[in-house]
Amino acid sequence: MLYPQLLEGDFDKLPRALRLFHSAPGGGSASGTVTVRHVRSWLARLTGFPPSGEGIPLKLQVIASEGREIWIRDFGGAELRTVQRREGDLMLETSGPVRLTFRLRADERGIRLHLLRARFWFVPIPLRIEAHAWGTDTSWEFEVIVAGVGSYRGTMVLTV
Repeated sequence: MLYPQLLEGDFDKLPRALRLFHSAPGGGSASGTVTVRHVRSWLARLTGFPPSGEGIPLKLQVIASEGREIWIRDFGGAELRTVQRREGDLMLETSGPVRLTFRLRADERGIRLHLLRARFWFVPIPLRIEAHAWGTDTSWEFEVIVAGVGSYRGTMVLTV
């Protein structure tokens, strides 16, 4: 379970739905809907960003094993798969040759991911990402903004 390790004592401050999702043995699963916006459609397609639209069904499955989590996001049939793992007190998220390093912060409102560096293979790339999730006892909302590419925002509930 990656997030409890990275957030340490702050993990217990998270809203209940986020705590349950990120501490599910073997990984969590959730479903909901999302709105996806493109800033530059050609760049969104090139980077594997999900297709734009409103009310898109979203299924999220996390498979946790041996120090890593595989995140599988299904945006109405368009899959986005990344691998997250711990790198010291930071989280490294990879998708093909793209490597993103985040510092995680949590409080009673939710969780925020602060991008510290982005690389294509080992070459630094100028990328700005804002990502956060906030929730209640039964669900959570989230927003991911990739500057110059697009954003997605939605609501999720745990699935069994």
